[in-house]
Amino acid sequence: MTETKVGAFVVAALMLLAGIIYGVHATHTVRGQVRFKTYLRDAGGLDADTSVLFGGIKVGQVTSVRPDTEDPTRIEIAFEVKTGTPVNGQSKAQVGTVNLMGTSSLLITTGSNDAPRLAPGAVVSSQESVSTSELTRRIGVVVDNANIVLLDLHHEIPEIAAQVHSVLNNVNTLTGADNQQQIRAVLAAVRTLVSNTDAVMLSAKPLVANIDQTVSNVSRTFDSVRGTVDSLRDPLLDDLKALHDTLEDARGAIGSVQGVVRTNEDDFAEMVHALRTASENIQTITEQLKQRPWNLIRTTQPDNRKVPR
Repeated sequence: MTETKVGAFVVAALMLLAGIIYGVHATHTVRGQVRFKTYLRDAGGLDADTSVLFGGIKVGQVTSVRPDTEDPTRIEIAFEVKTGTPVNGQSKAQVGTVNLMGTSSLLITTGSNDAPRLAPGAVVSSQESVSTSELTRRIGVVVDNANIVLLDLHHEIPEIAAQVHSVLNNVNTLTGADNQQQIRAVLAAVRTLVSNTDAVMLSAKPLVANIDQTVSNVSRTFDSVRGTVDSLRDPLLDDLKALHDTLEDARGAIGSVQGVVRTNEDDFAEMVHALRTASENIQTITEQLKQRPWNLIRTTQPDNRKVPR
């Protein structure tokens, strides 16, 4: 009798514990009614009943994870979400965790309010996440590169330090007492030059004023000359017109003379030929008179004289 009671108590306690476990599981598990799919290259440890979060809110669970029958290089992930979950064309599915110590979940981004809502059974665009192994590999590559850089620096730092030391020595030389004294002398000369420049500028002010006055006088002179030229322009134009008319008349007279010359050109040629012949005859007579001047008195030539013996 006692054993029967103990057995009944144990069964009742087990049933109560099962109910409590089921209730706790039911409160933490969200059952979905709308099915979607997505495809990833790395499932990141997802399996059936893995939570699906939309914008960080638990809205469903993964129903199956398996290689795609058409492309085995990618993983087909089927999941269900609650009715009314606004999964849209801009939403992205990726594997992630809510915190560093949490288990993997299927995360769905909220997308855009302007994007159209996806129909049940549609494929949600995916975004690959960096897996822990890939992250470890990348960190290893970075560490290797860092070791190479450190080795290079280990070889180059002494040379760089020597160059820096040389630069510091040069700076110390430049800032030494002798150079500082020369710099002071240069600065003093610059100050003196600036002072002299100020004095020159002060002296130049009256000269500038005189130049302004001169420019004003020149301007008035130009105005006077311009007025004189304007007053003389009309008489000059009249004189030029009269000169032009005179030249035209002279040109006409010259044309008339040329016409007369062309008309009497033959007569002029005969007259010039006659004058040339007369000139030659006169020259011949003159030569004969020089040789026989007696021809002016008699026309016959005297006998030649005989030389007395």
